[in-house]
Amino acid sequence: MKKHILIPLLACCAFVSPIHAQVSPDAFGTVSYEVRYQLKGIDTKVADATISLENSTWNEQRVLHSHAIIRAASVFRLFLNAEYLADAYLLPDAKEPVYYMNPIKKGGKTGKFECIYDRREKTITSLFVRPSADPVQETYPLDGRSMDLLSLLQFVRFLSLPEGRSLSMHVLKAGMSVPAVLTFQGLDTERFPDVATDRFLLDMKEKGLMENGSGNKITVWRSSGSDRQILGLEVNLGSGVMSVSIKQ
Repeated sequence: MKKHILIPLLACCAFVSPIHAQVSPDAFGTVSYEVRYQLKGIDTKVADATISLENSTWNEQRVLHSHAIIRAASVFRLFLNAEYLADAYLLPDAKEPVYYMNPIKKGGKTGKFECIYDRREKTITSLFVRPSADPVQETYPLDGRSMDLLSLLQFVRFLSLPEGRSLSMHVLKAGMSVPAVLTFQGLDTERFPDVATDRFLLDMKEKGLMENGSGNKITVWRSSGSDRQILGLEVNLGSGVMSVSIKQ
């Protein structure tokens, strides 16, 4: 699994303004996940992950702080980064990001992917410093629904949409701003049958989640309860499926 796990719009989509639920005390804390790769009968664990959410401050303002860690399992450390870290800081009410930081270590060298969301100037400054490559700095317009993937997961947790409705947005990844559509597909009783579950689909309209460009469609499952935990993700790759599931 590569480290980056998360527009012309279709005329038939119905778009609405987002509404967010209040953050329940049950939502805070750390949740553990298992990452698996599946291909033609093969089902292999490739990493463990945790995602946390806490009250915090950033640049002297009150925020929600989300921290993610992905650790590659056993032999997959030969192919993946042994550890992937990310931090996202979001406005408590709007659930929109103000800052994102992903430090990068590759081949003994360090880099980073950083996003500063300036709501006064309505711009996003993206800085991608990749080891052994020139830094890439870009400025994008901030329309209120442009965010990194970790911020997007927290955004989805508290999002309220009618079934079948969609939001247009841009997903920031690796120095790029990728147009996407997020759709609430409704209740799901199959993937997590013991939990009341909502299912969302993130459809990235250009380059996908993975470095080879695959992984354009990301399914996200969320608890319908007061904690609104992210229960799992699933990404269809060029070959096989990458799935993320909450540990019981």
